Amino acid sequence: MDKLSLLKSVFIFSGLDGKLLETISGHLKEMKCSAGKEIFRQQQKADAFYIVDKGEVTILKKLGASNEKILAVLGPGSVFGEMAFFSDSPRTANAVAKTETVLWEIERDDFLKFISSEPNAGLKILSGLLQVSMDRLEQTSRELATVYQTGKVISSGQRLDAIVKGILDEILLAVPEAENGAIYLYNEFNEEFDPVAAPRGFKEITANNGLVKTLNKNPAGALVDLEKNEISGTEFLSGAKKLLCAPVLKEGRLLGFILLWSGKPDAVFKSNYVLLAASVSGQMAEAVENIRHHQEEIDRQRLNNAKQNY
Repeated sequence: MDKLSLLKSVFIFSGLDGKLLETISGHLKEMKCSAGKEIFRQQQKADAFYIVDKGEVTILKKLGASNEKILAVLGPGSVFGEMAFFSDSPRTANAVAKTETVLWEIERDDFLKFISSEPNAGLKILSGLLQVSMDRLEQTSRELATVYQTGKVISSGQRLDAIVKGILDEILLAVPEAENGAIYLYNEFNEEFDPVAAPRGFKEITANNGLVKTLNKNPAGALVDLEKNEISGTEFLSGAKKLLCAPVLKEGRLLGFILLWSGKPDAVFKSNYVLLAASVSGQMAEAVENIRHHQEEIDRQRLNNAKQNY
């Protein structure tokens, strides 16, 4: 996409006339990145922000010596690194090209010169950048709140089916665009995935179902437009047009999955919702087997007690 067309499509530049956009385009510097290339790293000096033209960029937060958490996956038209204009603090996360990517870089000093010469336009752009930052903070707060609430549900001591139902309720609260959802867990006895929390009438899914294959290929979760992408075995989602799915994985094994969907043609699931669902599925992966083993012990003890009383 040419620079002017890209700027017109980016939220923070909306409402600016063509002459101003042309001036701004003169401050853009093209940056091409191969998949896996680091764009900036945590604690590095923040002296520019970026616009994604093509490809995808992953924003990661380093946690400790060896762990990282994905904060966002950004596609074309997205802006990132904008906090460079609100604080002299160093970068708070890493930015890495997820695929072959084309970016446009705007250096802080160049942008400040533009603001000095065009204060009205500069104020609009800064307001847009601030809105982007606030939206991301809101999303982070929503994810933290959901993870906290699901953690409480998991530690409630209830039976597994009640816990899974509670988790689904929390996810649906956090993703208002979803009209409904389901959580399936693998049953090793029938070697199928059972609808532990799902609308009435939902049945088991076999391990060779097209949806299960899609989940195995997308360990980080996926957004699927069912009107454009046919996935065999999704007939049970009758009327669904948009689907968010997140696998529950433990050491590479698919223990289950979370599904959220909407039948509205204009429904839009934000990419950050995939990350939220992935955080919850990570909690579930750690808890499901422990809860099952605990429940089996309780049931075994009850059976032994019943035999003794009999």
